Amino acid sequence: MINIYNESNLHKTLKLFYSGKFNGKTEVPYKKWICDIITESNSIIEIQTSNLQALKEKALSAINDKINFTIIHPIVTEKIIETYLEDGTLISKRKSPKSESLFSKLKSLTGIYDILLNKYITIIFVKIRSTEQRIQTKEKIQLKNKSRHFKKNWYKAGKKLTEISSEQIFYGKKSYLNLLQSIEKKFDAFSSKELKNELIKNGFSKSDVNQTNLILWLLNKMNLISIKEKKGRLIYYKLEQ
Repeated sequence: MINIYNESNLHKTLKLFYSGKFNGKTEVPYKKWICDIITESNSIIEIQTSNLQALKEKALSAINDKINFTIIHPIVTEKIIETYLEDGTLISKRKSPKSESLFSKLKSLTGIYDILLNKYITIIFVKIRSTEQRIQTKEKIQLKNKSRHFKKNWYKAGKKLTEISSEQIFYGKKSYLNLLQSIEKKFDAFSSKELKNELIKNGFSKSDVNQTNLILWLLNKMNLISIKEKKGRLIYYKLEQ
């Protein structure tokens, strides 16, 4: 029996959208798993709103079977928070001060860096607007998974997709090297300092600029760049040919 009772509205809506876009079927068995979508060409598409590493075993199996495997990962660029009483009465609606960007979501790739350049793997980051629904409780509570450091008087009831704005597709070396903003063409060797300056010059936010070490770590692990030398506290990299 396929268990979709805990499936979020966000996950379900993205699954229906991409099954229509790629003319696929949803909730299709594949070995010991259930795939979100399988297309007419037998490609697998998975909607993953959280930990990408959780899909690694399934992805490796698809690679072994020479099946194209695509991961759809949402980036919430704007979130509206709706808070309800337990009887369903809406008591507040506000825009969250937090937002995500492509660079802030790159950490999700660190657990699967070793398969990202495989010819059967595609990652699609999709920028969305969403609504998070919360239920206010009379007393402060801990969540069932014990994840809260401090008890709060609300819990999440679901996420709802409001709008899909754009996609960024990662497939092959060039798409990942684009994260360097072409600094590898300007310097024989570059560090986080050069990348930060390039990001600032191109108008990226402070939070994006703070991801430079992560970008360089990821590309180094993927063998797209390698360490050339160290100068003081800075590590200089060069492009791998």
